[in-house]
Amino acid sequence: MLSLGCRASTAGGPPTPSASAFGQPAARSIEQIRREGNHLVGSTSAYLLQHAHNPVDWRPWGPEALALAARLGRPIFLSIGYVSCHWCHVMAKDVFEQDDVAAFLNEHFVSIKVDREERPDLDAVYMEAVEEISGSGGWPMTAFLTPSLHPFFAGTYFPHERFLQVIHAVEERFRTAPGDAENRGAEVARRIAATEPAGEGSAFGVDELHELARRALSSFDDVHGGFRGGAKFPTPIRWRFLLDAFRKWGDPELGSAVGKTIDAIAAGGIHDHVGGGFFRYATEATWTIPHFEKMLYDNAQLAALYLAAAAAFDDARYRAVGLDTLDFLLRDMRAPEGGFGSSFDADTDGKEGATYLFTPAEVRAAVGDEDGDAAAFLGVTEAGNFEGSSVPTLRGASVESSANVKRWPAWRAKLLAARVRRAQPSFDSKMVTAWNGLAVGALAQGYRVSGERRFLDAAEQAAAAVLRLNRRAGGELARASSGGHAGEAAILDDYAFLATGLLDLFEATNDPGHLETALSLVAQATARFADPAGAWFLTSGSDQEPLGRRISVEDGVEPSGNAAMLLLLERLAALTGRNDFTVVVQRALHHYADVVRQRGLDMAGWMDGALLDAGPFYELVIAGEGRSLRDTWNRLLPSWTAGVQVPEAGPSPAL
Repeated sequence: MLSLGCRASTAGGPPTPSASAFGQPAARSIEQIRREGNHLVGSTSAYLLQHAHNPVDWRPWGPEALALAARLGRPIFLSIGYVSCHWCHVMAKDVFEQDDVAAFLNEHFVSIKVDREERPDLDAVYMEAVEEISGSGGWPMTAFLTPSLHPFFAGTYFPHERFLQVIHAVEERFRTAPGDAENRGAEVARRIAATEPAGEGSAFGVDELHELARRALSSFDDVHGGFRGGAKFPTPIRWRFLLDAFRKWGDPELGSAVGKTIDAIAAGGIHDHVGGGFFRYATEATWTIPHFEKMLYDNAQLAALYLAAAAAFDDARYRAVGLDTLDFLLRDMRAPEGGFGSSFDADTDGKEGATYLFTPAEVRAAVGDEDGDAAAFLGVTEAGNFEGSSVPTLRGASVESSANVKRWPAWRAKLLAARVRRAQPSFDSKMVTAWNGLAVGALAQGYRVSGERRFLDAAEQAAAAVLRLNRRAGGELARASSGGHAGEAAILDDYAFLATGLLDLFEATNDPGHLETALSLVAQATARFADPAGAWFLTSGSDQEPLGRRISVEDGVEPSGNAAMLLLLERLAALTGRNDFTVVVQRALHHYADVVRQRGLDMAGWMDGALLDAGPFYELVIAGEGRSLRDTWNRLLPSWTAGVQVPEAGPSPAL
């Protein structure tokens, strides 16, 4: 049985449509659906609720909607997005709110909405179909499926007139040549359902890993940092591997590439200099103009990356960026339940980035700076760099002025106070298990390098909240919770990231309870996801993946669950002496070695795992207080150690 895409409540929702003599739901008018709501009313997903009063008669993914499509013989229109997505908002307003679109969809399709953050498994498989059919991907995702769930046409954002053309053409094709649509969909499904190609490759040698790291620099943008191309994503997992490789070999070319990139990101407009934290990506090559979403997973990973870079380069600037990003999480992204919410919207009152932009006059009004020094310091000009206003940056000659640097903290506080008085983007307080795991780990590292208790307290509270709200009675995890209510079943990433965060918390506190919970999550992940041939499946069963169970190995903006498991098990093997963990890691690395060689930085997390496996990997035991040794370990944050502190009186039974 397919699991529901959201938890719908009939209380307060639209009236249940009566069935006609032919088993088809009685049609409601456009006006009635808009007024009463469609079948998304009562959802706990903020994204689905955004669409609950579209005139499109949306349904959540689940057995009822899928059975209806099969019974009526209608194609499925599948739309996948997320709550903070700018182009999802645009398509909702210009397409899904329009009566002509809604009328045609309601008559000829079964329309299904999916929140990609709650159902990343569905998003992964159908995004692969979108890329297979159209050549590119993105959100909002638009896919048309046969009742057997095979995708036969797909794309991303469509404006109103083009979308009308598409749905008319798709409906005609399905009605007049259903066999062709089914054959096309089945062929797409066959191509994307296969697991990743793998076989018994040779083990990675140390020299080969060094060469793979250097080869990655072939596409390095030596002008602006990052990799050459248009839009630029920070992709922390890639830079973390290259940073670890630099720390291993001291290769100046690797160190220079990492330093140039994180300098450019920290100084650019993708970094929110006034409020802290980072936006999701830059829309151009110079890191100046961001796409204004703020995501928990980006900020947690970037905080950890900058803290690691501070250790690698002995640079206090990076440490300051990392800790400031953690302070942004504490101030702005905490969910009411104690963990962390998912994201801030890209738009404010329908305008992208409106909260974050400044003109020189607005800067002067905020800081009382009549000579314009603060505006110059932030690169805020009369011409602007985004729709007549400016995205603040920290570049140029004004930033080099020591006098301005000293004035910046006071300027910043005044600018933030002025900005807080503006309309703010909406915040999705949904607590995603995996992303909270990333945040717990980053906060634990922040505590280790700073000794500041607020980071440790927040990490402990977030871990407790996730384990309280996102774990069911049987011990299995949910993907996310909203308003204290757990949602869909977790995927591999949720187990791997949360267990890693708990392991980081153990190394920060020496509390064996965190280690025990991490080990229990690993045991569950092994039982639910492990492939005996090597690596782990994305979901715990094929009922979660309509086109077959998949192994997802490539990293994206987050590490793959597989990469996270490799790194986690290597650290746990050192701490616990569990040789079976080492065997699992080496089996997976051997099985996918040739895939890693082919894909390079697309599997940066796997290469980081191979780097640890190649060694040396140190088990650090601090006997007694060992303050000096522990302070050094915390300051260096070496990724190639696993550490435990044993009290002078000896370990507790749990430890």
